Amino acid sequence: MTSPARFKGIAASIGVAVGLARVVGRERRRPSCRQIDDTAISSELARFGRAVSNSRADIESAKQELTDRHGSTYAPIMDVYLLMHGDALLIDATSDAIRNDKVNAEWALSRVTERLKKPLLEDPSPYFQERARDIEHVREHLMRHLCGEQRSEPSTDGPTVLIAHDLTPADAVHMLAPPTVGLVTEVGAESSHTAILARTFGVPAVVGVGPLPADIEDDDVVLVDGFAGEVTVGASPEERRAAETRRDRFSAFLKAERSTSAVTRDGVSISVAANVELPSEVEAALAHGAEGIGLYRTEFMCLSRREPPSEEEQLEAYRGVVSAMAPRQVVFRTFDWRGDKRLRAHDLGERGRAWLKTQINAVLRASSEGSVALMFPMVATVEEFCEARALVEECRNGLSDERARSAQLPIGMMVEVPSAALLAERFAEHADFFAVGTNDLAHYTLAFDRRDSRSSAKPLDPAVLGLLQRAITAASDAQTPCSMCGDMAADPVALCLALGLGYRQISVPVSVIPLARAVIRNVDLQVAAAVAGDAMKCVSADEVRALVVDRLDAQLGALWKEQGIV
Repeated sequence: MTSPARFKGIAASIGVAVGLARVVGRERRRPSCRQIDDTAISSELARFGRAVSNSRADIESAKQELTDRHGSTYAPIMDVYLLMHGDALLIDATSDAIRNDKVNAEWALSRVTERLKKPLLEDPSPYFQERARDIEHVREHLMRHLCGEQRSEPSTDGPTVLIAHDLTPADAVHMLAPPTVGLVTEVGAESSHTAILARTFGVPAVVGVGPLPADIEDDDVVLVDGFAGEVTVGASPEERRAAETRRDRFSAFLKAERSTSAVTRDGVSISVAANVELPSEVEAALAHGAEGIGLYRTEFMCLSRREPPSEEEQLEAYRGVVSAMAPRQVVFRTFDWRGDKRLRAHDLGERGRAWLKTQINAVLRASSEGSVALMFPMVATVEEFCEARALVEECRNGLSDERARSAQLPIGMMVEVPSAALLAERFAEHADFFAVGTNDLAHYTLAFDRRDSRSSAKPLDPAVLGLLQRAITAASDAQTPCSMCGDMAADPVALCLALGLGYRQISVPVSVIPLARAVIRNVDLQVAAAVAGDAMKCVSADEVRALVVDRLDAQLGALWKEQGIV
């Protein structure tokens, strides 16, 4: 580019990267419909079958490479895509479309994937938006083999930054390795499998930047700011040198933080646990010194499945995580695989109730292997939670394994809808612990679309802060453990406010743990509490953030500026 261009996206993997642009796969495929006659159907089906086989082999290769580099625990990321290659809703449906509609394989595959993606894209949950992207990734692999294309290979030996519309996880395994030092994609989210792999490989990434100019070319100098979610293309020599200094400084910072504690300036110890979505992240959580897993999202086991996994399948996965983390605690969050996270124990129906009992049984049995807790999401009424607890006891009484029946299993709940925060005193009479999800709490309090890029600031809105304070006060009064596991805890500025409100346990993405500990060590809780009190008087989230930055500059300004956070 002739002059620097700057773009804002989602910070998916923290760090700073400096390299030359490598533009890949930004052309959107638009297959055309080609009618075929009866005599060509068998050959078209055979062509599609070869594409499926070759695509599967490609992903198997990526799985093996991932296993060789980072261990077998990373296999579930690739297994999701391998399962889709045998899914009747995708593969058989495409074959049926070729056969019945007498169309070419590319068109049939495109029509089927669009139909599968439609209900997922209509769901506002980021989780289901990402599952639609998983389907698109499989489509991309199959299309590539139908068209006889090869994956692009590095064109330079120097540090490169990948710039793509999107990157499939299988491509990420091959391409997020030296000389690649950064990743920028037009679409994507922090919870995507590609983002998880970028964090696993330690590659700074900014995703969801939107359409990029067509004149970005290979060898343009690109700066990736994985803290602020900012990208600069065509950076000046001065900008490049400044970014390289930040990169080297953060690398040294991470090495120094691996063995540090999380104790505030006034001597209060803060528990820092990890948010985990895949078994593959457990190893990294331990390496970063996580004190446990404060939020284990179990959704990964339901990916690309029409039926939930069996009790034995779940047990194997949960036991592996619990054993690896022992003696640290693992908190499993239940999942309603039908399409939302709502727990309505009294209206699940027999089939839904059976599915939930299968998961509860697996967690109960895994609890005999170490320290385990179970929590239910999206609890809105005390009645719901009491019925959920009763269901756990029903499952416990039905177990034949005496060890599992007698194992300690704290039962808690997510505080992520306004009613849960407003009735926190009542819930504390029944729950063994709370885990506050700031993302959904802000969304439901302010009726804000979580897909809007501005939503990340909303937990700092005074209305949300009031609910956060109410929840932690009720928990403290009842001596009920209460952690914060939403994005607010992972934000180096907002975290100070959470501490000021009274939160003493947090759970954050694995890659954020070192930075969270550094923030904690620089905070004086008395000062933070005073700032939190004044924040309640502000009129907007932006005003709250400005207040925190101004009032805590003496304690945290150097750290924030050193890492380019403010």
